[in-house]
Amino acid sequence: MKIFNSTSIQLRDMLLQAFISGRYYLRYYALVCLLALISLVPTLHAQEQIPDSAATASDQSNDIEMRHEEAIARLSDIQQSLQDKRKQLAEQQQLIKSTQENEKKEVQQHIDTLNTDIAQLNQSFEQIIIGGLDLEPFSDTPARPFDWREELIQATRPIIDGLKDLTEKPRKIEKLRNNISRLKEQNKLIRQALKSIAQFKPDAMTPLAQAKSKSIAKEWEQRQIDNERNLEIAHYQLTSLQGTDSDWWQNLKSGLTNFAFGRGLTLITAIVAALGVWQLMNGLFWLYQKKLISPSRRNSMQVRLIGYAYRILTGLLVILAIIMTFYLASDFLLLTLGIILLVAIVLSFRQILPHYIAETRLLLDMGPVRVGERVVYNGLPMQVKSINVHSLLRNPDLKGIVRLPLRALDSMISRPVIDEPWFPCQAGEYVLLPDGRLGLVLQQTLELVQLQIAGSLVQFPATDFFRLDLYNLSRQGFGLAVTFGIDYQHQTECLDAVPIRFREALIQAFEKAELNNQVLNLMVDFKEAGVNSLDYLIFINFNSEIAGSYFMLRRLIQKTCVEVCNRENWVIPFPQLVLHQGDGFQAMREQNNQSSGKSIH
Repeated sequence: MKIFNSTSIQLRDMLLQAFISGRYYLRYYALVCLLALISLVPTLHAQEQIPDSAATASDQSNDIEMRHEEAIARLSDIQQSLQDKRKQLAEQQQLIKSTQENEKKEVQQHIDTLNTDIAQLNQSFEQIIIGGLDLEPFSDTPARPFDWREELIQATRPIIDGLKDLTEKPRKIEKLRNNISRLKEQNKLIRQALKSIAQFKPDAMTPLAQAKSKSIAKEWEQRQIDNERNLEIAHYQLTSLQGTDSDWWQNLKSGLTNFAFGRGLTLITAIVAALGVWQLMNGLFWLYQKKLISPSRRNSMQVRLIGYAYRILTGLLVILAIIMTFYLASDFLLLTLGIILLVAIVLSFRQILPHYIAETRLLLDMGPVRVGERVVYNGLPMQVKSINVHSLLRNPDLKGIVRLPLRALDSMISRPVIDEPWFPCQAGEYVLLPDGRLGLVLQQTLELVQLQIAGSLVQFPATDFFRLDLYNLSRQGFGLAVTFGIDYQHQTECLDAVPIRFREALIQAFEKAELNNQVLNLMVDFKEAGVNSLDYLIFINFNSEIAGSYFMLRRLIQKTCVEVCNRENWVIPFPQLVLHQGDGFQAMREQNNQSSGKSIH
């Protein structure tokens, strides 16, 4: 009663924890606990109905007396059978003395059978007297050497017997058909023999030949009678064995019913037992993780090692539950098949053991790929989120996850994550492609990156997009570099007044466009004396918020510089190319002298 009460309290506590947690599979586990608690109620009821010790002792005494009386009656029956067998043996021994040689074999077989029966009866009498003790230790017979072939045959005999029972009817039908064919062939030969015998007329024979001929004809006629009778019996047996359609349906129904309430019920019981053990062990492990392991330690080496060892133990207990179910049901066919399957699985480990060792290292986070580190998969950097039977890889900047089998990680190598980007951009950012196009990132997944370029939707494979030498304008701002030139005739003021005028005009233009708060840095400086102009470098850093106005800002800078030139009467030069025709180098030299000081070619 104390054991039952403690068990009930434990089950009740686990049931309350299950319903408080609200997790689906734990609710299922709580239901299993509830069913187990209900199943223990009949046990409690039976324990409450146990009579007192005095009544129990009285019943046990009565049972012993009844068994003793039954044993005495059996001893009397065995003794009577021994007397009858000995009497029959004496009669057969007297009979064999007067029996002819050709009949002595049959009598001797009967005598051997009687001797065997007498020995078995004597052994049974002794076993009842001594209480059924095992007399094997008293045997002087040397132990038989171990023969694995014979032991294997004995172990697989239930399967062979089951296959024989399964194919017994088809084998009998085939045997009867072969027998019918053989009897028909014999009948054909017998008729030919009788026809040949009938052709010999007795009048033409001597008396001795007539007697011999009649004897042979009578023998073949009797053979024909026996053959026809055997053929009729074989046809009758075949018809009875095949049966009608209704008999076939009844046999099928009977077979299915026997299977459902026999071996089928055993299989269902074994499956329920395996699922119960598996669910119970998973529930206990969940409680262990929930109550005893903090979230920060769940990925530690020790906890992972305990987890996988516990799963191995769970698998072994599930297999043990199935084997014990077959054993308790005394279904040795299923027991043998289960053991053979288990042995086959163990033997297969020899081939796949190195592979499993590598996977075990991965599962224990001791392999070349580890949880939380960075790997490259299909040309993209990925973070290892979890390592399990199906491992999960994810890029934080891309939508979607990759689910890989554990063996796929064997060829990968991970490294610790450092402060580096996972992808050049994110959705909502502006990027400048190598060909000069500006695009807005709409969506990016593990397969495709979608950009909006000039109002149109453009898609890139994610792997190819990752390799592009692009500029992200939406991260930490962006810069615009513009080169603008004026004519050489303004050379006297090119280093002082011109940069100042350009800078002031640009500041006013940005203020007018309400973009002065977006300008981080503004630089206007003399760049170089070019072929046709005096060039200035205008470099401006903008805030990333106006990255979508990249081309508008470039146009605004050019427009402002042109307005300054118009206001200050500065000439904007353009490249010149003049073609001349003349006689040789002299014509070209004269032309150059005439155009000296006007333009630079």
